[in-house]
Amino acid sequence: GECSAFKERFMECLRHSGYESAACRQRAMAYLECRMERRVQLMANEPLEKLGFKDLINEKSEEKPEK
Repeated sequence: GECSAFKERFMECLRHSGYESAACRQRAMAYLECRMERRVQLMANEPLEKLGFKDLINEKSEEKPEK
């Protein structure tokens, strides 16, 4: 149940978007990150790029302010 909050946010997004998964990719990525980071190894650790989130990772890095 360590990632259940992430799963619930993802499921809520799906319900609100009429089950349009593309609208919920940020939440899907957060849920998968949670599963990969847990010590009990809920999921094999894979680069998010290989899981289809390369564009979201690029957006995330562009949002960081430069120093």
